[in-house]
Amino acid sequence: MQSLDPSRPHVWPIDLARNGFRTLFFVTTIAGGGLFWLAPHPPMSDLPQHAAQVATLHDLLLGRSPWDQLLRINLFTPYLLAYGLATALSFLMTVDAALKLVLTLSFYGFVATYVALRERFQADERLDWLCIPGFFGFAYEYGFFSYLVAAPIGMAFLLTALDYAERPCLRRGGVLLLAGIAVFFSHGLLFVFVSVIGGVFLLVRNYADWSRIVRSVWPYLALVALCGVYALSHRDVDLAPMYPFKVVWQINPLIRALSATIHPWGIAPRLWMVPVTILVLATPFCMGARWNRRGMAYVPLAIVALVWFCVPLFAINTYFLFNRFALFLFPFYALNFRRDDETRGDVRRRAALTQFALAGVCVAFLGMQGLRVMRFAEESADFEAVSAAVEPTQRALNVVFSKSSPAADNPVVYENFALWYQADHRGLVDFNAAWFPPQIVRYRLDQLPAVGPADVGPEPLAATFDWYRHKGWLYRYFFVRHTSPIPDGLFANATCRIVLKKNVGNWSVYERQSCHPG
Repeated sequence: MQSLDPSRPHVWPIDLARNGFRTLFFVTTIAGGGLFWLAPHPPMSDLPQHAAQVATLHDLLLGRSPWDQLLRINLFTPYLLAYGLATALSFLMTVDAALKLVLTLSFYGFVATYVALRERFQADERLDWLCIPGFFGFAYEYGFFSYLVAAPIGMAFLLTALDYAERPCLRRGGVLLLAGIAVFFSHGLLFVFVSVIGGVFLLVRNYADWSRIVRSVWPYLALVALCGVYALSHRDVDLAPMYPFKVVWQINPLIRALSATIHPWGIAPRLWMVPVTILVLATPFCMGARWNRRGMAYVPLAIVALVWFCVPLFAINTYFLFNRFALFLFPFYALNFRRDDETRGDVRRRAALTQFALAGVCVAFLGMQGLRVMRFAEESADFEAVSAAVEPTQRALNVVFSKSSPAADNPVVYENFALWYQADHRGLVDFNAAWFPPQIVRYRLDQLPAVGPADVGPEPLAATFDWYRHKGWLYRYFFVRHTSPIPDGLFANATCRIVLKKNVGNWSVYERQSCHPG
């Protein structure tokens, strides 16, 4: 924050406004981290799966898991850091609190590393607001826990990559290699993304001296070798198709461009998103900022644009490959503008009004997300009542007829919500992310359940469930979310008696009470 200069009394109002906006930005950032704490379970679709991973890993490490014959620990995983941090904290607090704390610190780290990157590029500090919304957009609503935790680590890698590109040496190369390894063990997709940006930094900065590039490329070659080791050690399982399709492109450029105005704010399109995005993109010009020709600020934006328009929607058993990079669209855009202090008074006034509008947009967006979280806390309390009515440490099946939440304005938030039973009550719930090779807790290959990835996508399990094909007798409880009457024959079978244990609101839990030979 800048102090007032008594030698320039005519610019005190400008200095006061600048200091006021920086204070508001700091307060807004601190408040943003509080969003994760406004509900017992945040409205993040995949977060229950991650919570289940952490809770189960906690028990496996203590040697007290009731599921150790079905599951094993997988430490050679790109998700190691996020799960490691949350699991370590789970020895000091509850699992949900551990995840919330890690997410809060990740948000603060993302803002801090963006500011550091902006300073390196001498970009306009007034646009720092643009690093806030994306963290609570698509990736947040989908609950991409490991991805969000990896984001600040990836930004820190870009700082080290810049240092190395400008002055390559053995020490800086070693630091870059260590940073790359940290990103690799944080998130695989993000690792590839920031490694490409770092490699382009090196090429662009030294394009006139190819011998220097050849001498300096060794950290990136070492990281490629690390990827090769991982691929070889997982070749039998990682790339085996788990869905009835291998690649889904949906690469219409108009749709991709439209989605770029939506996903920084969330999953589902809303009428306000396009005009607000246009306002956000126009702010540098309204502020009188100039195109940043210093350094290589355009490289991150160019790479994220390449990802946005050229990467498929689905591949390597992973959905939403390009969508999740909405997190970086606004921040990397902002890096391309620098402040022009030699502006007229009318331009300064317009810039102040524009910054006020930009701050208002970000504060309003966080406020809207906060209200959604608090409403969701009330709406999702039905599940807490249902899960409290059953015994702990049991095996359960999650059957979802309606996965949307009007309270959270999230179309998929209940897709994995029953996994909170596993996280909070030490159960084991399918469908379970332990199916997937990158998870830190995985099913043993000879213990894979009948309910696999292809049984929950693209068709939901509720539409295709078959007692015999999905081995319904393995489960004691069946958590069902519905907004209309449940079909009478959902659990039809000739061997086991299934009864309704409890119903609260839109949640019902059924119990398998007895079975006899068929």
